[in-house]
Amino acid sequence: MKKILTALLVICLAIVLAYGSASYWVGGQALIQHDQLIAQINNYNFVEAANKSYDRGLFRSRALTTFTLTQPGRKDSIQFTLINSIYHGPLVFLRNQHLKGGLKPALAIIHTQLEADSCSDNVKRIMATIPELQSSEVITVIHLDGGAEAYCEIPSFRKTLKNDKNEDVEVQWGGFNSKSKFNTQFGESSGSYNAPSFQVAGKDDIFRVNNMQGDFYSHRGMKSLSVGSIAFSIGSVEAVDKGEASFNLNSFDVKVESGFSDQAVNCSIQTGFDKLTGNNFVLGPVRLEFEARKLDADVLARFENMASELRKKPAGNSSDLDEATNRFIKKMLVDLIAKAPEFEIKQLRARTDKGDLSGKAKLVFSGLGENMAGNIFALLSSIDASAELSVSEALFFFIAENAIGDPAPGSGAGKHTPAEIAKGLLAQNIIVRENGAFKSSAVYKQGKLSVNGRKLDLSGLLGNPSAK
Repeated sequence: MKKILTALLVICLAIVLAYGSASYWVGGQALIQHDQLIAQINNYNFVEAANKSYDRGLFRSRALTTFTLTQPGRKDSIQFTLINSIYHGPLVFLRNQHLKGGLKPALAIIHTQLEADSCSDNVKRIMATIPELQSSEVITVIHLDGGAEAYCEIPSFRKTLKNDKNEDVEVQWGGFNSKSKFNTQFGESSGSYNAPSFQVAGKDDIFRVNNMQGDFYSHRGMKSLSVGSIAFSIGSVEAVDKGEASFNLNSFDVKVESGFSDQAVNCSIQTGFDKLTGNNFVLGPVRLEFEARKLDADVLARFENMASELRKKPAGNSSDLDEATNRFIKKMLVDLIAKAPEFEIKQLRARTDKGDLSGKAKLVFSGLGENMAGNIFALLSSIDASAELSVSEALFFFIAENAIGDPAPGSGAGKHTPAEIAKGLLAQNIIVRENGAFKSSAVYKQGKLSVNGRKLDLSGLLGNPSAK
């Protein structure tokens, strides 16, 4: 009997030692991932992450990480510290609303919260005013296979604050929560987020936003480019001034999608809303669909790497960064155009209380190679474009009336009425009148422009690119 008990004790001791050793090794892996994350964050030039302390234990470690956010052209910065409680696997017992059962097989589970005492003064003032923010938390589960999932929650609160006029302002925040999954090995990520409501109410005015939510998905494909989709929507945005609604937007949404086709990338944007009211004007529903096709994957991959290098540069002078960004964008556009992309507004549709507006447009580049960048004539000759637009007469006159400004003093020019503008455009055949609407269609191809069926040869203006 004693031998059996001794054997059981030895086995139990071996299991405890093995689990302790495994937990300690897992803790080392968690430390490696923690350091890698800090290195990735420091690739961005306006944020700096520093490991303030890392206390490693057998089954649990505690890390303090300080983040400093700087703004271009300003000396002050925002600094805050996060407390990361890292529970080592391979089995983690942690009770949380996002974790089922409490006991979970995982490489590690990280519980993250703000540490108010180590934050900068401006963050401390916010935390003191809204103490509920201190209970914000992020739970990150790192699975044994290398994948991970994260849950973020910012609690709701209701506070009375002072505005710049020292008047009471009531702020109601309905909270925020998100969940996401990611796998760095395969470059995959997905998630969703939701903020039910936000409202600011003063003495005579109210501003509120309801039902903000969104989701995302991305994966890495050819040339290590990431493609996928992002969606965002708002249930309503409302502004009330002295008891009367001055602005109201209902059911706004936007969705961006991208994917691969052969050696190119296609992407699309769909956006719109049901109704917008304000300033005695009603607009909606409105829908816009845009597509960019045949974007060269090599060009996008090269410039994705260049964008990463720009992020690593120190903040320095904001004007220098703006100039570098402008050069970056200009060269990217030139190189993309050289690869014959296509851009199309597939649908533009808007309904108003003064009539409807609709249109579509398409722009195609034939792709003359890398040397077209310095030759504006070759660039113009490589374009095939078409556009159609229809707008009700009442809406046209409304837009024209609001767009016309007073002539410059001393210019001697008179102010044209919307009717005179319409008459001039009709006389030039730029627009035609049809069924109570003004319509226009244009086609541009190989240096020749046709408006409403009337051809206008521009080859003399463009010259002969092949002769250069």
